[in-house]
Amino acid sequence: MEKYKKLEIIFYLSFPFTALWLFSLLALAFMGHTDNLFWQYALIFSATFAVIFGLQFLVLYKEIMSRLTEANALQKALQSQEYAAKMLVRRDLELSRANEKLRELDAVKSNFISVAAHQLRTPLTSIKWTINMILNGDLGPLTTEQRGFLMKGYESNERMIILVNDMLTSDRAESDKLQYQFAPIQIFDLMDNVLYEMTIQANKKNITIELEGRDANLPRVTIDTEKIRAVLQNLFENAIKYTPAGGKILVKVSADKTSLKVTIQDTGIGIPEEQQKNVFNRFFRAPNAVKTQTDGSGLGLFITKSIIEKHGGKIWFESAQNKGATFYFTVPITH
Repeated sequence: MEKYKKLEIIFYLSFPFTALWLFSLLALAFMGHTDNLFWQYALIFSATFAVIFGLQFLVLYKEIMSRLTEANALQKALQSQEYAAKMLVRRDLELSRANEKLRELDAVKSNFISVAAHQLRTPLTSIKWTINMILNGDLGPLTTEQRGFLMKGYESNERMIILVNDMLTSDRAESDKLQYQFAPIQIFDLMDNVLYEMTIQANKKNITIELEGRDANLPRVTIDTEKIRAVLQNLFENAIKYTPAGGKILVKVSADKTSLKVTIQDTGIGIPEEQQKNVFNRFFRAPNAVKTQTDGSGLGLFITKSIIEKHGGKIWFESAQNKGATFYFTVPITH
């Protein structure tokens, strides 16, 4: 490009000399002095200059056409970018509208679940207390057969209440409406209480629960006690539910500089590898879990994950089918 610029400058500077030279040739021709030596040299020079002028003109013409081509390509590129920008703005607007619509639908869904669950819970609670009164003999004695049927009805009603409560809790967790009350606590104060409750259930299946890592000097953690209690209860209940009779559950508690980690390992049925990506999804239950225990909402681990993340911790697991499962969760240490 610099080379063409120099040639262009020379070309334009030569115009005055070219004009003077042509004027001199015309004057000589007009006066009839075309047979002298000067005239012959002048013709040779003029022919040479004409060739140079033609080449220079060709170079400049190519340069101009090249620049025009570049300008056209640039203009097309700018038009293409402008069109793309308009399409992006349009797509962004469409996505914003779709997202707003999804939020509205999600709000409607949450409101429906909340209303339906509350409406269901009231009569279910009434049924529970009515059956409980009958079982306690408040309305007269019962035969063994009658008591057996009422117990089945009571248990089914209790499962419905648990399901309704889980639906409400999961909806509140998803919409970030769960209320948390954080306070510092020594984890074993909570762990011992939960283990006492879970050991009663485990003994019915002859399942052993062992706790490792008991250390009174472990740092305290700031948690919502009732929420973390629900986390521990859910993880222990799953371990007991899906571990065959005579199995074992190992609990470990450890800490590093930033967080406290709880590990719950069982010798149960495990989770198939192809199903593991869905474990924390709402309403998900692996096929082998459904075969082992037909009852279950598939909401427990979804709620558990939400609670742990709200505490600023993490939850994950390792498992293989028929080789048990190990769930881990962490909560930040109080400094």
